[in-house]
Amino acid sequence: MTAIVASNIHSVPAAPPQRSKSRLRVGADWLLAGTHPEPDDIRNELLHQRASKTKTLAVAIFASLLTAVIAATLTGAAWAYAWMAAELVLGSIRVYLMMADVAKAKAAQRTGTTIAPIWAGLTSTILITVGCYQCVGSGVLPLILMAGIGIANLVGGISSRNAGTPRYGALLICILTLPFGVATILSPIPYLFLVGLQTPLYTAGMIFLLLENHKGLLNLHRSEHRNRQMAHHDLLTGLPNRAMNQKLFAELLATPEPTSPNSKLTVFCLDLDGFKAVNDGLGHATGDAVLVEVSRRLRASVREVDFACRLGGDEFVILLPDISSDAAISIARRIIAAVSTPFEFAPAARIGVSIGIAAATRDGNTADELLSAADRAMYEAKRRGKGGFVIHAPDVEGVSLAPAADAHHAGFTETVWPEAADSAA
Repeated sequence: MTAIVASNIHSVPAAPPQRSKSRLRVGADWLLAGTHPEPDDIRNELLHQRASKTKTLAVAIFASLLTAVIAATLTGAAWAYAWMAAELVLGSIRVYLMMADVAKAKAAQRTGTTIAPIWAGLTSTILITVGCYQCVGSGVLPLILMAGIGIANLVGGISSRNAGTPRYGALLICILTLPFGVATILSPIPYLFLVGLQTPLYTAGMIFLLLENHKGLLNLHRSEHRNRQMAHHDLLTGLPNRAMNQKLFAELLATPEPTSPNSKLTVFCLDLDGFKAVNDGLGHATGDAVLVEVSRRLRASVREVDFACRLGGDEFVILLPDISSDAAISIARRIIAAVSTPFEFAPAARIGVSIGIAAATRDGNTADELLSAADRAMYEAKRRGKGGFVIHAPDVEGVSLAPAADAHHAGFTETVWPEAADSAA
C-alpha cells in the first residue's frame, strides 16, 4: 500500500504574545518568590503550602477581631469601633478568599498564586498594626498587654504559614512588630519603652525562624522533586522513561478528537542503528555520551508540544499530538538527519536511526495497540536497510516481525530519506 501525502506542510502556529504583567502582579510575584529560583512545580507546592494553612488563618482572623472588640469595649473610642467594623469586613473577605482557595485545591487547580489573597493579607496586617498602635496610645495596660500577646501569636503563625514565601512573611512580621515597638518607646507609661527596645531583636529572631522553616520546607520539596524525577525520567538522558511514557499516552489519548484532519496522536518508535558497535568498539562511556547527545538532538527535532521518551537501551518513543501526516513525515526526516550527523566527541561513532510510525485511530486506540503497530513498522524499516522510516498500515496486524520474502508488500507504507539511509548504513 502507498500513502497519499498532501503537499501542504503542517506549520506550528506561533504562540500568542503574552500580556505584560500589571505592577500589582509583578509586586506579588516578587513577594511570593523564595530565596532562590526554583522549578515551577516546587514553587507551586510552596505556594500551595501557604494556601492550605486554613486553620491558622481562621484563628488569626478571629484573634484580631476579638482584640478589636475588647478595645472598643474598654475604650469606647471611635478608632476602636472603626477597627472592629473594618475587621468584620476584611475578615469576611479573607474567609471568602480562603474558601475559594480550598475549592481550587480540591479541584486540583493551582492555589496561592492569585493577587487578591496576598493584598488582602497585607491590608489586614496593616489594619492590625494600626489598631495595636492605638491600643498602646490608649494607655490602658490590659489592652496594651493583650495587643502585645496578640502580635506575638500572629507573628508565630506567620512564620509557619508563610514558610514557603519568606519575603512576604518577613514583610508581615516587620509591619506587625516594629510600629508596636515604636509606640511603646513613645509611650509615657514608665518602663514601657523597654518593650520597644527588645522588639527589633524579637523581630529579627522570628525572621530567622521563618528562614529556617523555609529552608527545611524547601529541602523537603526538593527531595520529593528529585524522587519524582527519578521515578518518571531516565537518569542518563533526562527524558521521560517507560512509566512516564504510559502516563503521557493515557493523557494524550484522553484528549478530544481534533477538529482538523490531523491525527489525535502519532507515535514514533525509534531504534538506533549501529549503536551496539559503538558500545562494543568505543566503550560504554562513549555509548552513554552518544545516548545523551541523541536525546538532545531528538528534543531539538520535535515540536514543543511533542514528547521524546527513552524506554531503555537505544530504544526511544516520540509522541506527537494533533499532527498531520506531512508534518509527521517532516519530523521523521529531520530526526534521521540529526541523529546520523557525526559526533564531534567521537568521530568514529557512526549512528543512524530506524523509525516506525503509527497513528491513532488508524492503527489503534490504546497505548499498547499504537506501540505494537509502530514497533512492527520500525522492524520493517530495519529489515529494508535501516536509516529510514516506515508508516504502519492497519492491515498488517498479523504480520510476523521475522523477515519474509514478500515482506516488502506486507501492507506497510514506506517513506525513506535515501541520503539519511546511506549515511547510516
